[in-house]
Amino acid sequence: MKIILLDKIQRLGNIGDIVDVNSGYARNFLIPQKKAAFASEKNIAEVEAKKDELAALSEDALVKAQERSKKLEGAFCEIIVPVTEEGALYGSVGTREISEAFLNNQIHIDKSEVQLPDGPIKETGDHNVTLNIHPEVNVEIIVKVLPE
Repeated sequence: MKIILLDKIQRLGNIGDIVDVNSGYARNFLIPQKKAAFASEKNIAEVEAKKDELAALSEDALVKAQERSKKLEGAFCEIIVPVTEEGALYGSVGTREISEAFLNNQIHIDKSEVQLPDGPIKETGDHNVTLNIHPEVNVEIIVKVLPE
């Protein structure tokens, strides 16, 4: 399915680029999130006319994300979990638990921003976790998983 991008998308393209993506990705994510539009002649003309305005909005979002990343840099939270006699966790610590732990510290982090490439945390100790605040802005935080 051909779409025109209304925002810069990592590994896809920049504002105004016409790209071919899976129809489900376009219909279920890009278009509802207002990150793309169907590549009709009308939409292409509108995007070309508004390209500077869209670029300014994108730049503003990037600046806000960079400011937020400076505030979050070095942030940490402690999550206390029940463990077995051998020290293994009952269950695991996922994105929701990390988000809630930071919320208890008056720091709002959306669970979709938390990146756990190796899956949920299943061991006690300090873990470096990456937050993807913006497609171009990532920040490292520390999650301390402590036994109960």
